[in-house]
Amino acid sequence: MEPNKKRILFLALAVFWTISITIACLVSMSEVPVVNVDQADKIVHLCFYAVFSILWFLYLRTKIRNTKKLFLFVFFLSVLFGILIEICQSLFTESRQADLKDVIANTIGALLGLALMAVYNKRFKN
Repeated sequence: MEPNKKRILFLALAVFWTISITIACLVSMSEVPVVNVDQADKIVHLCFYAVFSILWFLYLRTKIRNTKKLFLFVFFLSVLFGILIEICQSLFTESRQADLKDVIANTIGALLGLALMAVYNKRFKN
């Protein structure tokens, strides 16, 4: 795939995923079936933010050439977005509330996604 098309694809996927997280975290979940797995929502948060950090990393690596700056930027973007979502839940929804454990799960997910990108970078040397 051409580099420009690949960059546009990664941007579209990152934006789509960001919007999906926003909707999933701000919409009432009263209609969603309850899963009886301890801390299942934390696993979902972890997965959401692992994918979030991977997609934004793949897009932004064409914009930020310094690898350390790229990793730090995507990490802070992920953490700040997660905190913003938690604040929005607290301020703008009646059925959702901010949860520090969600922020921690989001942060761990972002770290996991970036760890996968570090392995990817090392293996494939883009």
